[in-house]
Amino acid sequence: MKKLVIISLIAILAILWKNIESFIHKNLDHNNQSDNIIEFDLNGEIREYLLHIPKNIQPNAPLVFVLHGLRSTNSFIKENSLMDSVANKNGFVVCYPQGSSSTKNTIYTDKGSYFWNVGYEIHKNETVDDIFFLKSLAIFLQQEYNLDPEKTFCTGMSNGGDMSYLLGCEAPDIFKAIAPITGCMMGWIYESCSKNDPVPVFQLHGTKDNTTHYEGDVENRDKWGAYMGVESTIKFWVDRNQCTLSSIDTLPDINKKDGSYIIREKYAYGVNKNEVWFYKIINGKHEWPIKKRTHWGNKDINTSEEIWKFFSEI
Repeated sequence: MKKLVIISLIAILAILWKNIESFIHKNLDHNNQSDNIIEFDLNGEIREYLLHIPKNIQPNAPLVFVLHGLRSTNSFIKENSLMDSVANKNGFVVCYPQGSSSTKNTIYTDKGSYFWNVGYEIHKNETVDDIFFLKSLAIFLQQEYNLDPEKTFCTGMSNGGDMSYLLGCEAPDIFKAIAPITGCMMGWIYESCSKNDPVPVFQLHGTKDNTTHYEGDVENRDKWGAYMGVESTIKFWVDRNQCTLSSIDTLPDINKKDGSYIIREKYAYGVNKNEVWFYKIINGKHEWPIKKRTHWGNKDINTSEEIWKFFSEI
């Protein structure tokens, strides 16, 4: 009888240890996923993403999506945004999804180049539903890693910024705030963005951006599809959020050799305490400013740090 009890205890301990070991290995794997491409099965379609989970991450941590630009990749935006280091300091998880590869050559892109489907004229025959993909991935990550559904956010550069605006209009139930960098609102998104609750918005844009023009292209001269100017877009979100101007200030021009400086506008006191922050880079181009950048571009701020300052207040 005593022997049977001992054997039973050993069996129970073995099962418990196996579960503990599995948990340990799983979390160690999580901490090493930064450079590994992870596949995501979306109803039989395989999509990919990178995931960065800081060591000692706490339960119910925030989740930030970072979307790459047109013809770019998730590994490029991961390396060049420096968002991982901000996540390590502040305790949030970063997801870098990969866009889809285009099915044909266009006047601007080669077949197979990566994109987010925001309705560009050049992608009029593309059918991929990136809203569904990004919403599904966010929900999966929230559940898989015990992340906070109320602190799930999205930022992105250029085409990734455009996609952030689309998510802000179509998926505010999942992405609670957005931070488009050098992005725009396509005309059709601007016209249709009224059915859901507004979200807080952080926008950064250079006044001499020759890719996503600061003044927009509502006449569709460049054949991307009509898109709104930056100041019209800011006004749109200020009005939607029912914010009032809180402050305008010029940030310290730390690097006077970069040929640019930043004016920051903050709009506050909106519905649900929503705010809109606009960083206008005077003479800035199509860029994600970083202080330690060795080539062209504004070097007065670290954009990812400013984005997190905004998200962290939500």
